[in-house]
Amino acid sequence: SSGINAEWPLRPGNEATTAGFLSELGIELDEAQGLLSKLERLELIKKAVMELTNGHIAEIKSYSAPPVQVHKVLMALLIVLGEEPELVRDWFEIQVLLVKTGKLSLKRRIQEYNAGNLSTSSAKRAANIIGDIQSEELHSISKAAKVFYLWTSAVVEDRLAQDVIQ
Repeated sequence: SSGINAEWPLRPGNEATTAGFLSELGIELDEAQGLLSKLERLELIKKAVMELTNGHIAEIKSYSAPPVQVHKVLMALLIVLGEEPELVRDWFEIQVLLVKTGKLSLKRRIQEYNAGNLSTSSAKRAANIIGDIQSEELHSISKAAKVFYLWTSAVVEDRLAQDVIQ
């Protein structure tokens, strides 16, 4: 005998193991695809952030009293970026952060963002702040606020999903 087991696929019990392996592999592939599409989504959103002009950001900064949705989005965004929640309750403080340039500019901070630095508590706090906002309603108010909302909610969602997995 050549050592090849001709009965292998037909032996009782093997079908279950093979099916089990394949369904396990299928689940892992689905998870990998899910992670890939999350990464792709985040990259697309980050690209949209980078395409925002100084004019878009100046438009947000120019509000003396912003629409409540815009204030909430900026609060959540800045908490995710590491600002103190108490600080960003104040619109004036947000305006100060919006005009920073170079490494401290909002776009640069988003571009160089490391999601590993986001604590669960900050993610939950940001999620609570923007939880009642729909991206469609932002569309008519401010393009920049909508893009910041999409980025913030994607980062927060991914962070909170990690907690569920672990």
